[in-house]
Amino acid sequence: MRVLVTRPADQTAPTAKRLSALGHGPVCAPVLEIVPVAAALPEGPFDLILATSAQAFVGLSPSPALRAAPLACVGDKTAAAAEAAGFTARIIAPRAEALSARLIAEWPPGSALYLAGRERKPLLEDSLRAAGWRIAILETYDASPVESWPAEISAALKKGEIDAVLHYSPRSATAALALIGAEGAARLSHYCLSEDVAAICRTFAPAEKIFVASQPDEEALMTLVGPSRRLAKPPRKE
Repeated sequence: MRVLVTRPADQTAPTAKRLSALGHGPVCAPVLEIVPVAAALPEGPFDLILATSAQAFVGLSPSPALRAAPLACVGDKTAAAAEAAGFTARIIAPRAEALSARLIAEWPPGSALYLAGRERKPLLEDSLRAAGWRIAILETYDASPVESWPAEISAALKKGEIDAVLHYSPRSATAALALIGAEGAARLSHYCLSEDVAAICRTFAPAEKIFVASQPDEEALMTLVGPSRRLAKPPRKE
């Protein structure tokens, strides 16, 4: 299959590589542009710094006092970005739910600064506040929809040369489907990271064209896509 990858530009390469390894042809077409948000960094003190995306550290100039606080984050990529900015990652969890559960189980409630995007699910901050944490939110980045795709991608969609699209969030799915258009959306296969992403796709595409990963992570999404037929091995004969 030729698969449309709509992730932000700095995140497309690993996904494209995984699709290629499965025998598919990735077509990279970001629908959101990550932009830093000018924000005044508080001095604290904070017992903990929180982050769920590597984008939280783009253009960030933290003070020594902030860098001295331990950091809890989601994903190895976020941890690497945090450490490049001078923080020390103490807890790394695969998802926000797992991060919240670990903090509630392992840390006494305290004060935390959450370096976040303007568009986000409030799960992490809500669950920690319910457990007694004092959470300050500092929005450090935003994701703006692109106005259009390159002409060659739009042409490939119109000619039916793209077979499927990956969707990672409700917002990016909404932006992608607006660019794809109703006719193209009905023809493509839609591989969705989660059920709330699939709900967006159902307003544009038939149910038989929508597939949902078993877990909200890329490993499960790639398992859902599966290998290309040309790579799939024929069944063994008994």
